[in-house]
Amino acid sequence: MSDAITESEEHILWNGYVSQWHYAGKWLIIVLLLGALVATFFISLFDDQTVQWAIRGFLALVAVGLFFWIKVDRSRRKYLITDRRVCVEFGIVSKSSNEMRIQDIRSINLTTKDLSGMLGIGRVEFSSAATDDADVIFWNTPSAEKIRDMVRSLQT
Repeated sequence: MSDAITESEEHILWNGYVSQWHYAGKWLIIVLLLGALVATFFISLFDDQTVQWAIRGFLALVAVGLFFWIKVDRSRRKYLITDRRVCVEFGIVSKSSNEMRIQDIRSINLTTKDLSGMLGIGRVEFSSAATDDADVIFWNTPSAEKIRDMVRSLQT
């Protein structure tokens, strides 16, 4: 058996997920909930400790629930660039994907907005000549310009 790489092998050049900055508002809510939770240990709003512990439990439950919601939501969309194709996969249990061969890409559109754009986060759309709309879209992806440039360099 030979260790040489055959031409038929496909190599992953980049894979990623939606940027954590997409969830900045939800992360802020988690921090505020945890701050309120800590504050309940220093400030007693009720004389009854049962009510105080119920409030602490509620704040902790909401913060943990929101944390897991972010993790699940982020993991349900995966972006992939190989030396032959770009692909976006959707879903956790039931999965679907859109992919396009690098050689079939005719247009790459990059959109960045506001603060997230200054942080390098944007939407990268890959289109072929066969359709008017984008075939593969990387939403809220980090290093959007680098991804566009990487795919362009693979086309040459």
